[in-house]
Amino acid sequence: MGLEGNLRTIVLSDVLQLLSSSRKSGILHVRNVQGVVKKIYFKDGAIYSTASSDPREYLGHFLISRGYLSEEQLNKAMETQLQTGIKLGKILVMVGILEEAELAAMLTLKAEETLYGLFLWEDGQFVFEEADSAQEDMFHISLDVTSLIMEGIRRKDEWGRIRAVFPTSRTVLRPTGEPPDAGTAPSGSFLHRVWRGFDGQKCIADVALDLHATEFQVSEAAFRLHAKGHLETAGSRESPDEITYTSIQRRLLEEAALALEERRFEEAVHLYRYLLRTMPDDEEVHRGLSMAEGGACQVYFRDVVPLSTVLVLAVPMDRLAAEDLSPQEGFLASRVNGTWDVASILKVSPLTEPEALKAFRKLLEKGILRPKGG
Repeated sequence: MGLEGNLRTIVLSDVLQLLSSSRKSGILHVRNVQGVVKKIYFKDGAIYSTASSDPREYLGHFLISRGYLSEEQLNKAMETQLQTGIKLGKILVMVGILEEAELAAMLTLKAEETLYGLFLWEDGQFVFEEADSAQEDMFHISLDVTSLIMEGIRRKDEWGRIRAVFPTSRTVLRPTGEPPDAGTAPSGSFLHRVWRGFDGQKCIADVALDLHATEFQVSEAAFRLHAKGHLETAGSRESPDEITYTSIQRRLLEEAALALEERRFEEAVHLYRYLLRTMPDDEEVHRGLSMAEGGACQVYFRDVVPLSTVLVLAVPMDRLAAEDLSPQEGFLASRVNGTWDVASILKVSPLTEPEALKAFRKLLEKGILRPKGG
């Protein structure tokens, strides 16, 4: 399945539902413009794990935000992990910080939170990478896709209500004279620690960093406390100078160039295509995309469909005219006769080899052509 796109045009719930209903196995990669990458792992349409490059969604920081771990304990556990190679979760069980059941519950909750966070992204490039086997070194869970979608949509709606009260993460809050009672926010609970975190000087982003939590988690807790009269707004802090959009693009362009240099062609193609949406007139992007696509095609016709493969039409000839084909694709499709292999057609094609291979791959992925006997 050649599934890729942007969350601006295809909503995440539709993507998840499609992968679930078609019982796909593989990895859904999602990347936002800030460079955060999240992965959702599927096996036969079920989600069995998630991963994120956002440090606040790493297990250690996640446990700190839940009050299971201190920064000092995390530092010691990570030193042990570096020395032994043992996974962090197992180390925490070995030293008695967590029980096995608690670790399993936290890993499940962490996986869910990583996915829920995607529903709050307004923009993000995604691509699905098919894979037959699950990754064995990961903690496997079983997540119901329909339930996850419903909760994700609820959180997106909740985010809208929160933003109506706290327009940005730079909103400063302070406690009122009425502290939350033990029934509302038990001592040591996340809600209580959020309430204690605000002092009239700190904003939501500050408290999120202090608690090693996401801004949504802190905003949601603050929203509840604000509604009950335990917190009040105290203005908004001016945003500091941030990395400019141009510098972010430049960093992505450097990553794409490195992927191309290291012959990670498919990754380079995805990065250049993402950049092309925001930098449509940039010659370096166009040049890099062309080289990446050419390299990806060379690998494809070496490992997947060798040049010695004889191709045939996979659709009736009368339907071919109705397909939305480029001139290059139309020319090559018309030369497929069930006798010539790819290399033979390349010899008679007026197209450059990279152009022809790119068009052939699209025809194969669209299901218009297929290998003879395949």
